[in-house]
Amino acid sequence: MDKFYLYKSARANKKYTMVMPWYDHIHNFGSKGMRDRTLINDPNSKFYIEDKKERERVIQGYKNRHGSDNITTRHSPGALSWYILWSGDTLEKGIKRYEDRFNVIVIDKTNEFWKKK
Repeated sequence: MDKFYLYKSARANKKYTMVMPWYDHIHNFGSKGMRDRTLINDPNSKFYIEDKKERERVIQGYKNRHGSDNITTRHSPGALSWYILWSGDTLEKGIKRYEDRFNVIVIDKTNEFWKKK
């Protein structure tokens, strides 16, 4: 089973970096400064939405806007955002959905920034 590593992105405009060593790939995804499902469900986030119906409306809006994104390959930023940022109420749940969908293991290193060695 492939093992991937999820870091905070060092890019100014991206939230996360997924490092896929076996493929020698690095994918940045998630627009920094924008809300996602993990943030609208977090009471400590500036993007928190208290009303559950409003949160569901925002989630559905994302799905409507990104329904034609390529979410069938583990390498696409669309799939990374769809599963990790928008499929679960927490980052942990989103990571789990990504792992289940693509049969991989993701090591959560989001307490660190990824730096090219």
